[in-house]
This record gives sequence, C-alpha cells and structure tokens, in this order.
Amino acid sequence: MKYLLIIIFLLLGNQVFSKEMYVPESGEIVFEIIRKNKTIGTHTISFIENDKDLKVDIEVNINVKLGFLTIYKYRHNNTEYWQEGELIKISTNSLTNSKKKYFVEGQKNNDFFEYEGVDNRKRTGLNVIPISYWNYEILDRNVFLDSQKGILREFDLKEMELENIFFNEKNFNAKKYMMKVKTIHSSDEKPFPNLYLWYTNKGELMKLEFDSPEDKSIITYNRIK
Repeated sequence: MKYLLIIIFLLLGNQVFSKEMYVPESGEIVFEIIRKNKTIGTHTISFIENDKDLKVDIEVNINVKLGFLTIYKYRHNNTEYWQEGELIKISTNSLTNSKKKYFVEGQKNNDFFEYEGVDNRKRTGLNVIPISYWNYEILDRNVFLDSQKGILREFDLKEMELENIFFNEKNFNAKKYMMKVKTIHSSDEKPFPNLYLWYTNKGELMKLEFDSPEDKSIITYNRIK
C-alpha cells in the first residue's frame, strides 16, 4: 500500500493551454477510495473561484485496517492557485505510512515557475501542471509535476473506450484514458502502475483506478459528490 500515496497525486508539460478547466457548480468533487470492496479513504477536491482566480484545495486521507488494527495510514494536502489557466502557486505536504514527510512549494517568478521538493529548488516553464487529476489539461501533456515530491515526470497517455458511469442519479458518458508514468527517481521504491482516468467531454473527472504496486489489488476512486 506504500505507493498508494504517490499515485494519488502527480503532472506538467510543454504545450500551450488548450482546454478549459472544469469547475463543478457545487464547488466540490469527492471520491471514496475502494480496495477489495472496502472503503479505505477519501479524496476531496474543493474549488473557490474569484473572477479570474481559482483556488483548489485537495485532501487525501487513507486508513487501511485489519480488524481494529490500522495497518496503513496516509495523509496528503495540496493547495493550488490558478489565474487564467496558469498555475501561480502550489503548496503541499504529505505524511506517509512510514512516517516520511514530503513537501512541495512552488510559485511563479517572472518568466519561470520555481518549485522546491526532494531535489531542492528547481525551475521550469510557466505552463507547469501538477498531477491533481481534476485538471482536464493533463490530456494534452506528456510531463507533470509530482505534487508529493516535487519531481517532473514524463508519461505516455493512451485514449481508450467510452464508458457509461452512473453518478448522482444520472448516467454520464466518460472517455477512459490510460496513463503510464515513465520517469524513475532515486527516491522511488517501486515502479508506478498504469493509471486509468475517466473524463466527460466537458472535462469532469468521474473515476480513477490503478493496480496497487503492493499486492496488485485494484484501487478504485468512486465519485460520491
């Protein structure tokens, strides 16, 4: 279960922004995280819009229990500030099951985006995008900013079939995509599994799924709000 933590976030690229970011009318997206038919946590994405500014708060809480004993725990908090489709600032902190603490701090600085993580302070282009999954723009990229460790990671994306997802008493047509992370970092203990993402044509994230690197069990994010 250790790699649940990193997979639950990650994204960036070198293209120009082309998709409009989807923000739900309710201002919130919530997933329950399922493993072996049991709920092990939640992933909440909250949006606050103010004219051309957008603040996104992301919170991940995971607890895996065996009877009354907690055998895995993970926490991640991420705050992103966007302006006209451009990331202005990001601040994240994570606490892993092994008590390792990670943080990422990043901010726009003139013609660059500067960020700090496990490899100390780095800089990249202004079109950087973190792997928060909610941002449909990821589909036009091949690099993302790992929002747990502050690493730029390359990935391949494959468009798959159109599926029907039932949510909130409605049926939604959502396109399935497979993401394969290619970049390996010295801090990685295990390889990333293939990730599966479902988006509507409006860019609304409906579902997420991957095979756990720990035991190959399927981890599913089911939309509940």
